[in-house]
Amino acid sequence: MTYDKAELVALDKKHVWHHLTQHKNFEPAIYVKGEGMRITDIDGKTYIDAVSGGVWTVNVGYGRKEIVDAVAAQMMELCYFANGIGNVPTIEFSKKLIEKMPGMSRVYLSNSGSEANEKAFKIVRQIGQLKHGGKKTGILYRARDYHGTTIGTLSACGQFERKVQYGPFAPGFYEFPDCDVYRSKFGDCPDLGVKMAKQLEEVILTVGPDELGGVIVEPMTAGGGILVPPAGYYETIREICDKYGLLLIMDEVVCGLGRTGKWFGYQHFNVQPDIVTMAKGVASG
Repeated sequence: MTYDKAELVALDKKHVWHHLTQHKNFEPAIYVKGEGMRITDIDGKTYIDAVSGGVWTVNVGYGRKEIVDAVAAQMMELCYFANGIGNVPTIEFSKKLIEKMPGMSRVYLSNSGSEANEKAFKIVRQIGQLKHGGKKTGILYRARDYHGTTIGTLSACGQFERKVQYGPFAPGFYEFPDCDVYRSKFGDCPDLGVKMAKQLEEVILTVGPDELGGVIVEPMTAGGGILVPPAGYYETIREICDKYGLLLIMDEVVCGLGRTGKWFGYQHFNVQPDIVTMAKGVASG
């Protein structure tokens, strides 16, 4: 295909509102093709895409004909129907996904990582309404973790830079300390993971266990600094959740679907989550 670069740049400036971008002196890069792990811009220059679609998404690479063919065939057969009704791709996909997640049982489909996490929050709150008399609806989130761009998920965002200017936020969200080993106040000690995890319990006791229903974490903090929890951390987090009746939600939007060397990031640790959310790599964009 041929393109008029000047026209496209002008139209981009006039009509496209890019996220996370200052537009005053903006000169857009325009990519036109992807193949394998490489992308090509409108000038014909090719790059290695080391960020997988810009936000850790295109896990299996560009131009996969077998995927294109499967999508096209399904669109001709049945392109969409609301998920209150069964359909063959959802059933087959759910079975295959659960086979990679021992201990999990069902799949709920949504449209994005933000919406997946919103659904997890709604599950916590629905349980609070149905089983706890409207209590235990609060959500704990970890400093430096990120869970999405909606007002609800920004309410659970541990990165100040991403949430500034978007408040007021939803009530019932509470932050607990991160697991940054490099800056740990505990120094270098053999039970560092346990000590860091117990900071969660301190916040639970401050807020009140009767007010809290869930904890959401990235198995490894991604955009907040690529933080891998030390040994014993998640085992202790699981014990604390069980002690106070909290659902443990693992946000696998970035870490999931093979990005860390296992199917899911939490599988590097001795922990069984109650809810696992995902997006991005699950459909490779």
